[in-house]
Amino acid sequence: MPRPLHLEPHFSADELKARYRASVDPVESRRWHLLWLVHTQTTLTDAAKAVGFHYDYARVVVKDYNRDGADGLRNRRKDQRPQQSRSLLNPKQLEALEARLQSPPDDDGVWSGPKVARVIAEVTGVTKVWPQRGWDYLKRLEQSLQVPRPRHRKGDPEAQEAFKKTPGA
Repeated sequence: MPRPLHLEPHFSADELKARYRASVDPVESRRWHLLWLVHTQTTLTDAAKAVGFHYDYARVVVKDYNRDGADGLRNRRKDQRPQQSRSLLNPKQLEALEARLQSPPDDDGVWSGPKVARVIAEVTGVTKVWPQRGWDYLKRLEQSLQVPRPRHRKGDPEAQEAFKKTPGA
């Protein structure tokens, strides 16, 4: 018979179950589930198998819970993720960019990611804006891809015009 495992009374069994079921982070949810199973008189070995933990890791989870309470079960991998990049343009600049996109670019072509990136760099004063960011802003402003129809390199323009003028074709 295994030695009973000691859990600090930070939460009752009902509170452990409620936290297990309410957790949106899968890592934290499994940890709460383990503690709830251990609290309801399941052995640590069986509880670890039920949630898919190795026995040694389950002991670490219980140890962290006993020492730190709920904070010991927090998923710390979230803390290591880099911050999401902030928007390059504030709302006023975004409106100005949208108005600028209504007219053709300086080279009288069509708007592309690199062209929009250059406009963003001018507006914000940033030295380098990646072309992908220009494309991102084109998509954010719901601009469609403006590309001329491809033309075959061996195509004969006079024959194509004559075909267009042919009745019934």
